[in-house]
Amino acid sequence: MNLTRRFFATLGFLSLAIASTLPAQDRPVISQQLDGFLTPTAAVFSPDGRYLFVVNHAQGEAGTLRSQSFISKLAVDADGKVSVNNMRFIRNLTAPIDLDFSPIRFGSIPKGAIFLAVGTPLVQDEAGRPMRDLARVMVGLIVLDPNTGREIKSIDLGPNSRIRLKDELSLLSPSSICFDDEGNLYIGESGVGGHMFERKQIGRPGIWRIEAAELENLLSERAPKKAELIRTTSLPTDMTFRAKEDMLYFVTNHTQGRPSGSVFRISSGQYQGISSMQTIVRDLSALTGIQIMPKGRVLLAGNSGELMFPKGKRDTRPLRFRPRHEFSSPGKIALMELKSGNIVIAVPEQSSEESGGRGQRISIVTLPSE
Repeated sequence: MNLTRRFFATLGFLSLAIASTLPAQDRPVISQQLDGFLTPTAAVFSPDGRYLFVVNHAQGEAGTLRSQSFISKLAVDADGKVSVNNMRFIRNLTAPIDLDFSPIRFGSIPKGAIFLAVGTPLVQDEAGRPMRDLARVMVGLIVLDPNTGREIKSIDLGPNSRIRLKDELSLLSPSSICFDDEGNLYIGESGVGGHMFERKQIGRPGIWRIEAAELENLLSERAPKKAELIRTTSLPTDMTFRAKEDMLYFVTNHTQGRPSGSVFRISSGQYQGISSMQTIVRDLSALTGIQIMPKGRVLLAGNSGELMFPKGKRDTRPLRFRPRHEFSSPGKIALMELKSGNIVIAVPEQSSEESGGRGQRISIVTLPSE
């Protein structure tokens, strides 16, 4: 072996040796796996970072199980360790979809209240059959006390309600919910199942924006005067708001043919239709969740089981674990930066290789500071 070859061989050996001595905390790690959940579809950290709320969506063969879903409340310590506080903090829910916390006070509704989006036309009755009388199914919002779980207000926005969001449009099958810092409310609408209600309606997938000033009308069961629906060509799945940019980021999925997902963003101050949407990445595999890292990188959860970052307009780079790790049907992910600078990600895993629902869990990922 000549001197040049010896030099590069030695350099390669030293690189491997250095890499092997790096502490584990310099890589993303699965720091916890918490079991005992029931199809956990969404995870959300409270604004103060002290709690993690998990949406458990009970499903049967013919649809959502009526009054069988619940919200779990987990405690989070200063180091990001998560422990169960109350597994069934809010019970007897039908089709809970997603939740967020009010950033401002709305009349008698305090700042920090939980706004929970609920409802779907695909509900299974006690006999295991699809419900045909959807008059007993609410599609809309439930406002809850985050400390006690007590219901503060319930607002039916579906076809069975006298409230219309705009013109003759109702909420049909919500997919996600999010506030911006000003208190404007965004609700993802899949537009699925409008033909199943007695008052039939053509589904229009998109994202509703209800201005903060109009939410008090809504909470008083009056139709909002300023509610806009931005149409999307695919079904919106998840969304998150980044205050530093005043931008709403959201995921849509195309379900016909080969399932594919795309990511867009739109300014809260320029919510003027599909032409104002900016494309981040498109034509990926199906996407289930989105969060924004502290320095602005977009983090996605894919139905394939990976967490990933966009790389160009049509590609991604996975968040690399050593050894390699795939999540089982990840749902809507939650992300929080600790005072130490480390980042904690909660990943709901909706299915498991184990039978009887055992193993459906929340995986906690810890990353070093960016």
